[in-house]
Amino acid sequence: MITRRTRRGIVALVVLTTVSYWIGHKQDIDVTEPVSDLDPKLNYVLRDFELQFYDANGQPTINMQAPVLRNDPELQMGTIEHPIILLNQADVTWHLTSDFATVTADKEHVQLSGQVHVQRNESVTGNWIELSTREVQIEVTPQTASTDEAVRMFDGYNQLNAIGLDLDMKTNTFKLKQQVKATYAVN
Repeated sequence: MITRRTRRGIVALVVLTTVSYWIGHKQDIDVTEPVSDLDPKLNYVLRDFELQFYDANGQPTINMQAPVLRNDPELQMGTIEHPIILLNQADVTWHLTSDFATVTADKEHVQLSGQVHVQRNESVTGNWIELSTREVQIEVTPQTASTDEAVRMFDGYNQLNAIGLDLDMKTNTFKLKQQVKATYAVN
């Protein structure tokens, strides 16, 4: 026979167990939403970060990785050490690396500096071209790039050297500005 005191203890234990389960279960359900955008008014540093951008169809368009990103709210400028940027387009992938990059607060203007390498790969044909220079200004929305520095272009066979370049990544066209020297491979 269960005494009244034992019965109360069992009821209290069941109530405490139920409340404990309910509180624990409620914490499991609360899911933290991922951060969709960082506040440019904050002073912060991100280490070993990766950013992924998607188009309206959910396909990856831009991927950026770097060991360090610093945001300076007073200058409204982000600085990135050793960025690696992949730009995916239909049948073409652009791979950009540099020693240093700066990004404006509106994320529309990127300046790559130091040892800048740009490689364009066509997935269907396997054709590629590599560009190297000391500085490149990128306009993000129109997907254009330009430099007034010395540029070297190489496609595995042919080499072009020039001072200055305008590049349109959407139309895959470029214009070499001055002092153009070309070495072509003869088949």
